[in-house]
Amino acid sequence: MSDPLLQLNAKIFAGQLHTKFKVQDGGGPAVVVELAEVLEPPSPPHAELFVLHFRGPRAPRLQQRIHHFEHEVLGAFDLFLTAIGADDQGSDYEVIFHRLRNKAS
Repeated sequence: MSDPLLQLNAKIFAGQLHTKFKVQDGGGPAVVVELAEVLEPPSPPHAELFVLHFRGPRAPRLQQRIHHFEHEVLGAFDLFLTAIGADDQGSDYEVIFHRLRNKAS
């Protein structure tokens, strides 16, 4: 079985900026978050590093753990999500991809 995350990279996520993702939070209803930013910090040639920032509602606040994401274009996959801030309008979350590059790419 192929890992859907291997097909996703910073460029693909950047093409989905400001679109909505449904995030499953346990057994409750999905929480809708928006992809707010895609960052590509410097990384060594053998490693791929990019960061996704999401903006969601103030409540419910998603816990730091692996969540199931669904997107109308990208499909379904699991990501480790961390809350990084909040204000009166909502909560901010971060997902970090840090993996070895495929030698074929």
